[in-house]
Amino acid sequence: MKSSRTSVVARESLQKEFAHLIAHHQKLLHSLCSLYYPLPEDRQDLFQEIVLQLWKAYPSFKHQSKISTWMYRVAMNTVFARIRKEKTRPKSESFSERTFQVADSDGELTQTTQELYQAISQLSDVDKAIIMLYLDEHTYEEMAHILEMSRTNISTRINRIKIQLGKLLKKEWQ
Repeated sequence: MKSSRTSVVARESLQKEFAHLIAHHQKLLHSLCSLYYPLPEDRQDLFQEIVLQLWKAYPSFKHQSKISTWMYRVAMNTVFARIRKEKTRPKSESFSERTFQVADSDGELTQTTQELYQAISQLSDVDKAIIMLYLDEHTYEEMAHILEMSRTNISTRINRIKIQLGKLLKKEWQ
């Protein structure tokens, strides 16, 4: 009887810990969903799918990396698995005003933020992941670990992404 009560308490503790973790990192997860899916319904579905995968993997998290690094890696694997399943999805989708709902400190999207996220939406899936990690101020080592790439590859791609975004933004401002 004691062991079943102990396991219930342990499970409740794990659930509370996980709920706190999701609440603390939900902005990161929502931003990631916004980068890959412009429609609110698709973003919500992806968010739920990511949370489910995180929940399944959480008991086996070994704390060998930062929790945010681990979460991002699980989330990216979930995104890429979903994209592979949706091969019929069109490669380029039009940008709508509701596409990237990342708010500034006043809760409003700035014109510059909208333009940046519009430009990011035109990048490849992997480049979107790299630039998001870069904007979230992850180190090159963390990015390499999350995306399973070499640090040199990350560095090279970031430089190319910056050039590509510069060109895209320049067109936007002309």
